Amino acid sequence: MDGCSGGWVLAVSDLSLSSITFERVASLDATLAHAGPGGALVVIDVPIGLPTQSERACDRAARAALPVGRKSSVFPVPVRGALAALTYEEAARINQQATQKSISKQAFAILPKIREVDTLISPALQEHVRESHPEVIFAVVGGSADAPQHPKKDAAGQSERVALLQRWLPAFDPAHVRAQLGPAYLSRDDIVDAAACLLTAVRIEMGSAVVLPAGDVPRDERGLRMEIVA
Repeated sequence: MDGCSGGWVLAVSDLSLSSITFERVASLDATLAHAGPGGALVVIDVPIGLPTQSERACDRAARAALPVGRKSSVFPVPVRGALAALTYEEAARINQQATQKSISKQAFAILPKIREVDTLISPALQEHVRESHPEVIFAVVGGSADAPQHPKKDAAGQSERVALLQRWLPAFDPAHVRAQLGPAYLSRDDIVDAAACLLTAVRIEMGSAVVLPAGDVPRDERGLRMEIVA
């Protein structure tokens, strides 16, 4: 799953990866209701597990894994207290008081998505709903030779990412999927990012996923793991 302006876009398949279906949903409730033992494994491109005082170790590790020029795509996650903010200035002030650092405009833009996930998630559900980051996925599966070098919104960057995904996933056309799901509600890179999360779900099930940070994973004040899986 990846967030989009019209809610969330899902890339769905079984482990055979014989085909992918894409769909758009307005909220997470119904999708997360299917996650669990014997149900769906959900990989989502939104932070799970929020800091109280300092940057998450998984974000530092994820940034280190990205090639030069792409590191800024992993930005520090806001503290949980900032989720109640109604303006960027308020969110920045809350985060500054807690961590001595402000938050980016990018982080503030996805605050409603982070809030929605944080409201629904629990340590038990997190066993079946895992956080990832598409740019980290591409860096991990592409390695130093094939990790994307162009921004994801560029035509060249999108071609890099789709070509990399199609080593494992069935062919799909982001422009065609977008036309089907409603171009006013999502962009082509939302679709590509959802497909990357699907690849990570398969990698988790096959036991080949990478968990950041290495070693013991820190937990937040609610007992949620602060990790990124790729």
